[in-house]
This record gives sequence, structure tokens and C-alpha cells, in this order.
Amino acid sequence: MNLLKSNKVKLRIYNVKIKNNRTFIQHYGKVSAGFPSPAEDFIENRLSLDERFLTHPESTFIVEVGGESMFPEYLKNDILVIRSDIRPNHLDDIIVSVNKSEYTLKRYDKNKKQLIAINPDYKNCIQINEYDEIVILGVVTLQIREKIKL
Repeated sequence: MNLLKSNKVKLRIYNVKIKNNRTFIQHYGKVSAGFPSPAEDFIENRLSLDERFLTHPESTFIVEVGGESMFPEYLKNDILVIRSDIRPNHLDDIIVSVNKSEYTLKRYDKNKKQLIAINPDYKNCIQINEYDEIVILGVVTLQIREKIKL
């Protein structure tokens, strides 16, 4: 585990280790978020989370959010799956360093060339200028939030 710190966001980076043994959990299909339908029975399948979400392990890593600049969409201790092989598109959330600063999680505004903190308490955007040195570690592809602390 590595720790990247910024005055706004602290990120814990976890490397993804792949082994031949995969763990499968019960997958009961989709669940309605509206009114339940008695006609839809749960269908039992098995789902491997690594096959579903870690399809490119050589370019995937995991970080833990430690700041509030991206609140309310991202909360402290959220786990983010980051892909380093994806080019960021407009309004993607990325792990980035500007001019050798510490890495941070920000929303990428490609049109305005800005890095945005979505928390309204953080009003300053980072303007990307022509001569800035930008290092993008990757794009957020998955967010995991524990609903119950065990």
C-alpha cells in the first residue's frame, strides 16, 4: 500500500493482486428500486467481482478517498477502482498531479481545461495551462462504499 497525500485529498493506493483462484459470490440478478414485481423471481447465478470489475489488472489499482473536496459524490473511505490505461474524457474523475504537486482526485473539465473540486466549499478550480506538467495516474471506473461498517 502506498499513501499519496494532498492538502485536500489523501489517497491510499492498493495494488491489485490476481491469483488463479477466483472467489464467486451469489448473484441474484437485478433488484427493482421502484415497486416490486411479483412476476420477477430472483435467478441464482454466480458473479466474480474481479472478472466484472478488474478486467485489466495490469493497469488497475485501488485508492481510498481521504478528503472532502469531492463531497458529496465521494466520501472519506470510499474505495475507488482506477484504470491507468483509459484516456480521460470530459467530466471524468481522475487521479492527477499538476506541476509535481501531490496527487489528488478531481473532475476533469476538458472543454475549460480545468480540474474541478465538486464540493461547493472548495470554490477554486485548478486551471490547466499550456506549460503545466500534468501527470494523470488514471480514471475512476468504480466506486465502492460500505453501507454498514463491520
